[in-house]
Amino acid sequence: MVLQDDRGECALQELLGLAEQAVQALGDTVRLTLDARSARAALVGVIMAQLAPLDIALAREGTVEQYAGLMSRELAPGVPAWIDPEQSDAQPGLRLFTSGTTGRAKSAVYSLQRLLAGVRHHPHGSQAVWLLSYEPASFAGLQVLLTAAVNGARLLAPERSIHALCSALQSGATHVSATPSFWRALLAALPADPTSTLKVITLGGEACSQPLLDALSQRFPQASVRHIYASTEAGVGFTVADGKAGFPAQWLTHPVEGVHLRIHEGELEIRSARGMLGYAGSTAAELDGWLRTGDLVELQADRVQFVGRRDSVVNIGGTKVVPEKVEALLEGVDGVADLCVIAHPNPILGHLLVVQVCAREGSDPAVVEAALRARAVELLPAVARPARYRFVDSVVLESGKKGRKHVSQ
Repeated sequence: MVLQDDRGECALQELLGLAEQAVQALGDTVRLTLDARSARAALVGVIMAQLAPLDIALAREGTVEQYAGLMSRELAPGVPAWIDPEQSDAQPGLRLFTSGTTGRAKSAVYSLQRLLAGVRHHPHGSQAVWLLSYEPASFAGLQVLLTAAVNGARLLAPERSIHALCSALQSGATHVSATPSFWRALLAALPADPTSTLKVITLGGEACSQPLLDALSQRFPQASVRHIYASTEAGVGFTVADGKAGFPAQWLTHPVEGVHLRIHEGELEIRSARGMLGYAGSTAAELDGWLRTGDLVELQADRVQFVGRRDSVVNIGGTKVVPEKVEALLEGVDGVADLCVIAHPNPILGHLLVVQVCAREGSDPAVVEAALRARAVELLPAVARPARYRFVDSVVLESGKKGRKHVSQ
């Protein structure tokens, strides 16, 4: 494996040497929080956890002190740190933090065996050029890093800006995994007829819409397009490669890739041997083998479709509304490059929906807004229709996903 970032090129053997030096320097230290905001640091942290009996927390973007404090609180006396006693590989070495985009960040405990459970060996994998778009220390980021390492591939780790990623995308990348929000931004920023060496496009981290899948297939006809269901807690769930949004309903009764799925009160639950070993503050009874994902789904004919997050549901005039579902119905309106539906508190109705709209270049905002309002009237009940439309240069992203918190009106 060769890692290429803003510091130049670095071979995996060099990172192994750095990890060995770090372990020796730590002496009797058994617990630490590592600043893993770079791909190099994240890989060194993973290697360190295998070289010595260390409990390493990989800090993501934000302050290292914030994550160190969180880890200290989770390990404080009286706080239960649950590790599934039935798991034979329960040798915790790494703590991965959730993004915290929909709530308080938590740390999930993993062994290297669990992290590698979702990593695949690819034919001619050493010839692949992977592009890292995720935070290196996120679960998705580590999956990309480990896939490149296991296959002996080249890994491009540029600055995580749209401009830098676009440049890297046109500089020999063959495999790219990114959130749907990032792919929308990349499509808007790329030239109309980009020169591309892309072979595999993967989407993950958010619900993936049919219009986006179709747009990627049209823009990159030579590449296979797939979307993956994974999370920090659940690990790698499943991959959908049939070009359709959602996943086949038959997977609810027939496990896919050893992963069991079910719907409980409209929420997807998953049971897998590839997920986390546990996290602090939880008990075995709370998880009981099935993990509540927080993702709301609907059974539509022979397909299960993702409709939003349980913690994003809001009350508008006594009616429960899912902002992501409203967003999906508005997506695809002519002149819209991207949009994000956000719920703002309202003293009378409880909440009002506001839409951030990123218009395509050359589009008239007034015409686009009229089309959006017409689509809302056509497809949505009155209570779920957005109250305002705000045109912005770009949709706010948090950890590569659409940010629905802390957005000004």
